[in-house]
Amino acid sequence: MNAFNTNIDYEKIEDMVEGDEEFRTQLLEAIVVAVRELQQAYVNGLDTKKEEVIKQARHKIKPTLTLFGLMELASILGEGKQLIGNGNFEQDLVDHKKKFQAVCNAILEDIQQKLNTT
Repeated sequence: MNAFNTNIDYEKIEDMVEGDEEFRTQLLEAIVVAVRELQQAYVNGLDTKKEEVIKQARHKIKPTLTLFGLMELASILGEGKQLIGNGNFEQDLVDHKKKFQAVCNAILEDIQQKLNTT
């Protein structure tokens, strides 16, 4: 598996853990928790059309996006911010929600594979 992909930058994780397997596992598990929490809150915000819930979910995940190079997820969240900023809570958000779910699921699968190989 590449050290870097658009789901997560494993090179950054390796730099942080400096070979400590237990710490690596803890970091990966923490990312899983953060992505699952984001997924739940963000989808809830989209479904209920509550901009504040969506905004809080985006804000909470921001450090994780940057710290671990979750570029694809950051991009999708940016798209959602623009759609919502334009007041578009209809078909575009349905498509956005599908893309968001797909990216979150890809990250979770990617991390699970990494956890199973370490």
